[in-house]
Amino acid sequence: MRMGIGIGWPNASASNQSQMVYFAIEAICGGDTLPTYTTQLVDSSIYQTGDFVDFVTGPQTGRLALGNIVETPGNKIFNISGQTYTGCPA
Repeated sequence: MRMGIGIGWPNASASNQSQMVYFAIEAICGGDTLPTYTTQLVDSSIYQTGDFVDFVTGPQTGRLALGNIVETPGNKIFNISGQTYTGCPA
């Protein structure tokens, strides 16, 4: 009897696991750049650097641009959710 290494699931999908990360906030649409602010911990398979996403942070709402992945949360956390966009609303 021959035995070998399985090629199918779960081995093939091991590299596709999502990773939870923080994104720096590049800028708020129609507002300032925010170099020390980040998102909450989010799934990197859903959001990517350069995406525009909607946010709700306290009474403030809008859309922002995601910057680079960072290791720790920033001075202020923006809660993002929903679909991604290619830019700011017109």
